[in-house]
Amino acid sequence: MHALSIPTWIIHISSVIEWIVAIGLIWSYGVITENRAWWGLSYAMLPALISAMCACTWHYFDNPPT
Repeated sequence: MHALSIPTWIIHISSVIEWIVAIGLIWSYGVITENRAWWGLSYAMLPALISAMCACTWHYFDNPPT
């Protein structure tokens, strides 16, 4: 019902990787500038990362084997 093609899988997985990298870079920037507000932003981005991971998990288990 919700079959995804290989290019669509690549987009979904790269989106998760992009969120992880963005959160890591923002966290690192907060460490370099010693401004804890940036750490708060990186924590605030976690729900979006979790949402993207849930979407990939849902598509993985809902994807027909064919």
